[in-house]
Amino acid sequence: MAPQMDNEQRSGHAIVIGGSMAGMLAARVLSDYFERVTLIERDQLPDGAESRKGVPQGRHTHGILARGTTILSEFFPDLLPSLIEGGAVPGDMGESMRWYQYGGYKINFHSDMEGVALSRPFLDMHIRQRVLARPNVECRDGSAVDELVTDHARKRVLGVRLRQQGNAAPETLYADLVVDASGRGSAAPRWLERLGYGRPPETSVKINVGYATRIYRRDPTDPLTNTLFLISPTPPHEKRMAVMFPIEGDRWIATLGGWCGDHAPDDEAGFNEYARSLAAPDIYDLIRRSEPLSAVMIHKFPANLRHHYEGMRAFPEGLLVMGDAICSFNPIYGQGMTSSALQAQVLDCCLRERQTGDLSGMWRGFFRQVARVVDIPWQLAAGEDFRYPEVEGVRPRGTALINAYVAQVHRVTHHDPVVFSAFLKVMNLIEPPTSLFRPHIVRRVLAGSLRRRFSTRVAMQAAQPT
Repeated sequence: MAPQMDNEQRSGHAIVIGGSMAGMLAARVLSDYFERVTLIERDQLPDGAESRKGVPQGRHTHGILARGTTILSEFFPDLLPSLIEGGAVPGDMGESMRWYQYGGYKINFHSDMEGVALSRPFLDMHIRQRVLARPNVECRDGSAVDELVTDHARKRVLGVRLRQQGNAAPETLYADLVVDASGRGSAAPRWLERLGYGRPPETSVKINVGYATRIYRRDPTDPLTNTLFLISPTPPHEKRMAVMFPIEGDRWIATLGGWCGDHAPDDEAGFNEYARSLAAPDIYDLIRRSEPLSAVMIHKFPANLRHHYEGMRAFPEGLLVMGDAICSFNPIYGQGMTSSALQAQVLDCCLRERQTGDLSGMWRGFFRQVARVVDIPWQLAAGEDFRYPEVEGVRPRGTALINAYVAQVHRVTHHDPVVFSAFLKVMNLIEPPTSLFRPHIVRRVLAGSLRRRFSTRVAMQAAQPT
């Protein structure tokens, strides 16, 4: 992150559309480079840790990946201590997770990768308070952007036309830079088409994921109180998963879900039965002995969706797009917030290189760098989703071979901390997926797979009647 600029070094006005994670991080970055930053959000933003309509997945399980934790701590040095003081649960990702996948539990070990478990509204509140406390950031909540304002040639975006709730008269707000971080439902493709640029190319992977979440009381004296429980299916025959994380307020948050239409129901009996049907009993046993504090909440996610702005040959100056407005992933993998943080780093880097104030052509480098940032979580999410033959989308060449190898990686993580550490670094977006193909990892995976097959064969022979 660039050093904060002095007030006299900043100039101009920037607008951010959208007040979710990507929008708040964009405003945080822009406040270092612009004299004024205006954040426009359709919802009325709450003062506390409350869910809101514009973040429909906010009531469900979230966690911050290790890479995301590091970036957020760079933008907000006091954030992590404040979250923990408020009740968020920190932990080493190799030690604190009880993770069942591919027929066994992953080995526990000290990984030096720190994560934190908390609710999404709690995290949003802390970040929102820090961003809006910056003296050059103004929030216009309860306002919707109707359209972009451009010059006569439609080559440069000059601002936006917005409408305050309850006020029929539109207002024009001018700016030197507009960043669209309005989420998956972004109007940017439609705006660009209307301006004559056409829509960005799209990639969609239809997964029909749905999940249900419930909050429970957590006993802080329970030996398992700081444990993160994950139960993952063995594709393609198993489709059901679950996570149960400790969060602030001495609560558990439990999310049960599945791919390809195998969704958890929203009634108590059906929710509990779905938990009982999982591949391991941990979460069902914990739910059975815990007091529910909420109703069952439902969320549906039809498809991974990516807009390839890096593929556009022409684009209006003064406009950028980021966050879920560029790419929204299967939320089961928990990559969205870290992806937004990585994109905020890209924005910071691009602006740092243009401290003269000339932003002409910046969109090219920004979208190219963001595409590289998005590539890794997209490959991870889509690759895992393609294990199900019902998933619709263009499978990259070699997907079946890579998935077969990664399945062996998962099985070897049951007993090999070196392989599990390598996998966690990929999962936390610290290392690229290709790192799992480094020679010393491949050797351990192959050796571990051979030992497992040999042990299975010996056990089967021993079980045969003589």
